[in-house]
Amino acid sequence: VWGAGWNADPDYLKVFVRRLRQKLGDAATHPRYIHTEWGVGYRFAGG
Repeated sequence: VWGAGWNADPDYLKVFVRRLRQKLGDAATHPRYIHTEWGVGYRFAGG
């Protein structure tokens, strides 16, 4: 999924999700598409 250039930086996924939210016009505080499931990960809710 991440490709050969992926590094193990723990913030990599957070940055990726933030950029994806920006492209979708989604807000982290009031998400419409990408929901954070604390302790689990992220959930995509198609609209």
